Amino acid sequence: SSGINAEYGEECLYTSCYCEENVYKFIEKYSEHFDEVYAVFISNPRQQCVIWCQKHSDNPVVRPVCWDYHVLAVARKSSEYHVFDFDTTLPFPCPFNAYMTQCFKPSAPEISQWWLQFAMRTGHYFRPIKGSDFLETFSSDRSHMIDETTGHWRSEPPNYDPIFKADLGHNLMDFLDFENATLPGKWLDFN
Repeated sequence: SSGINAEYGEECLYTSCYCEENVYKFIEKYSEHFDEVYAVFISNPRQQCVIWCQKHSDNPVVRPVCWDYHVLAVARKSSEYHVFDFDTTLPFPCPFNAYMTQCFKPSAPEISQWWLQFAMRTGHYFRPIKGSDFLETFSSDRSHMIDETTGHWRSEPPNYDPIFKADLGHNLMDFLDFENATLPGKWLDFN
C-alpha cells in the first residue's frame, strides 16, 4: 500500500447526508495529492440505490442502506485506486476492488435474498466526474434538504456556506438526471 491511510481521516470535513459536499471539500483540499481524482455519483433511474457497509445501517454487512443517490471520491496514486466514502464502515480510504465487492456484490451468507434481488433489479449506475470538472461545475443551495411540508432541514447542514455559484444555480439534480448530457461525466451501468 502507498501509505495513503495515514494522510486522511480526521482532517476531512464531514456532514452526514451531505455526501456531495463532503466529496467536494475532499477534492478541493486533497486533489493535488493524487495522480487522478474523481467525484462519483451513484444512483439509478428509480433513485433506489442499495449499498452495503454504510454507517446508516444497524447491521452494515447484512443490511444495506437504500439511498436515492450517493457520492464518493475515487483517487489514483501511482497504480493504486482507492475509494473515499465518508459513509462507509469499511476503511477510509478503501482499496477500490474491495470496496466495490463488499458494497455492491456482498457475499455474506446471512444477507437476505430479497435485498440481493432488489439490488439486481434496481441496478447501480456510476457517473464519474474528473475532480477539477466537479469543482468547476457543481453548485448547490441545499434546497433539496429542506422538507417541503415543515420547512425544516431533513438533516442539519454543514457549518460552512453552501457551495453555490449564482451563474450555475442549484444543479445537483442535473447531475442525477440520466438524460442530462450538459454536465461532465456520463452514467455507466455497473451490472
